[in-house]
Amino acid sequence: MSDLQRQIHKLTADRHSPEAMALFETLLRYIHKRVHFINRNNTGNAFSNSEVEDLVSDVLLQLVNGSLAQFRGHLLPELLAFVRTVTDRRIWRVRSQMNRNREMLKTVRTEKWSERTKSPEATFDFEPDTKLSDDDERYLEALLHAGSKAEFARQNQLSRAAVTQRVKRIQSRIRSLCSDEQLAVESWLKRAARTAVLEDRASRALYAKPV
Repeated sequence: MSDLQRQIHKLTADRHSPEAMALFETLLRYIHKRVHFINRNNTGNAFSNSEVEDLVSDVLLQLVNGSLAQFRGHLLPELLAFVRTVTDRRIWRVRSQMNRNREMLKTVRTEKWSERTKSPEATFDFEPDTKLSDDDERYLEALLHAGSKAEFARQNQLSRAAVTQRVKRIQSRIRSLCSDEQLAVESWLKRAARTAVLEDRASRALYAKPV
């Protein structure tokens, strides 16, 4: 069991241990930044400050009460990619429900009972379902955030060959999918790449020194 897995085990078993508290604070900061980033860049500030805080709490509770037990990685970037996926899906579900409620109210007010509910995809850059495993998705997301296989290998103290072989295995699994499933993966990769670029820009802007 890796040190990270031990921290996760302690967080789920004893939330007041020093290791658990350290990981708890790391996850809380990351979730908070992620929710604010999505609200600002993907939803047009659709969520109020109180709703943002509720979302952060919901994601953290979801992780601590069960989702973290599904994590099988060994590295912090893999854990953060896992948390990012959980966070994005929670935001999508809440945003979808908001859209449905808004459309329902509109239908009641106009008495157009035959009007169809607006799809959440029209207003939110949702994450498509793919046939990739959670491990493959987290690995590709971490790779996209690193920017290159060489940088990813350096950050995670891996050989370039090991990273290349892992990518080739993922590509082989993608090629084995049917055409519709491959299109879903392609859509997901484009979205993940766009998110990585936006986060990188936001990070550089945040830490840029004033002239």
